[in-house]
Amino acid sequence: MNITFIGGGSYRTLPIVRAAMQEKQIFEGGEIRLVDFNLERVETVARMIKKTPEYKEVNCKVTFTDKLEEALPGADMVSVSFPVGSYKTCELSNEASLKHGIFGGDQLSLSGAFRSLTGGAVLLDIARKMEKHCPDAWLVDFANPVAVYSGLVNNHTKIKALGICAGFVNHRWDLNRLIFDKDEINNDFQVSSAGVNHLSFILRGTCRGRDLYEMIGERLAQKNWEPCKITAYPKAQDHIHYALRIAAEMYQRFGKIIFSTEWDGMCNLYFEKSMDHFCKNPIPKTAAMIDEDYNNAGISRREHDAKFQSYLDKDLDQKFWDMNFIENPDFAANPNDVTVSILKALSGVSKEWLAASFPNRGAVKGFKDRTVLEYSMFLDKDGITPEADLEVPDCFHGLVTSLATHQTLLGDAIASKDPSILSQALFAYPIQQNSKNVKSLCEELLKIHEKEIAPEFQGAKDYL
Repeated sequence: MNITFIGGGSYRTLPIVRAAMQEKQIFEGGEIRLVDFNLERVETVARMIKKTPEYKEVNCKVTFTDKLEEALPGADMVSVSFPVGSYKTCELSNEASLKHGIFGGDQLSLSGAFRSLTGGAVLLDIARKMEKHCPDAWLVDFANPVAVYSGLVNNHTKIKALGICAGFVNHRWDLNRLIFDKDEINNDFQVSSAGVNHLSFILRGTCRGRDLYEMIGERLAQKNWEPCKITAYPKAQDHIHYALRIAAEMYQRFGKIIFSTEWDGMCNLYFEKSMDHFCKNPIPKTAAMIDEDYNNAGISRREHDAKFQSYLDKDLDQKFWDMNFIENPDFAANPNDVTVSILKALSGVSKEWLAASFPNRGAVKGFKDRTVLEYSMFLDKDGITPEADLEVPDCFHGLVTSLATHQTLLGDAIASKDPSILSQALFAYPIQQNSKNVKSLCEELLKIHEKEIAPEFQGAKDYL
């Protein structure tokens, strides 16, 4: 296969490529093409790929460039992984949201909606170039908001696009913590899910032949249930414990739990409670403070780049390469990344289960075909087969419908640059829907993002 990685200088590239090269069939006789505006960083990643033990066992080329159209002809898959929007604009957008008493973020939020207007233009341009150079290739998008971009590309171009998320494996951690008190990934869980990215629901599942929800019920029935100690990611223990308690509360009240415990998803589901947890007593950031954070982040990034690059000149033994992903996240193979599963599937190595964002097209009961949802499916070289009998639980259906419609309409607005459709997308967002507070926030967000989005969108003020 010929695989193009846009944002190939990202430090998630090497772990994905290493894991995929362990299946020699994927890249044998093919090419790994890395594209990034930062040539120094992407060259470092390319050279590091060639240094890995897996590369020595595979006959493939590794190239890098800062020119997208050089890396597209003949591609079988195009992977997109890069941040969208300037740091300062995104931070000001999140701060404005908090000022209005609403959470911000890059996915299920109003600030995420405005971020999509910037990134969507980039994704649409990539898809248009793919139509010319590799019309049969899959576009696999990791940049948030993934559902908006999936809807944009699938509903408005000829390209097939999957929106993927790192939260794909969250349930394998959280279920293990919830049921077995073990802070480690457990790939024995098999689940079916449906909803929207960051707010999907586990409909059913098993673990080693046992019914998942029966196991959860037995564990939570024990009077001494408390979230286990978090050792893999100790700095995140407070938030992980909150997510586990939300899962327990959901099961006891609704009989279902979230597929992937992402903070903005929980804020949409438990608005006041999650705002109190994640945004309690926030200290407002001024533009100067955001600039300082950006400068400090730049220093950290340059230090990280230098450290990563220093390994090019080191003799790295097998012990180094064999470290796991938690011990060595920049260099270890990461077979649990969903991109690896997609590469296996599209290359014909295996039929793979995954959860991804894609137009519904009859997969989940009760939704329009073009509405973008996240749902569980099987993927192989012939395409997608949704899991059978997917249906969002009735009590969550209205919320999911609003969020999915909101994101689908955002894709329509980006494709058309129509401010009235943008206003409809913003109206569809369910938190404080159509309130004066939300209208005021949207006007402020239009101003904050003014220099980074199409000028036509400013006309949305006339429809708010």
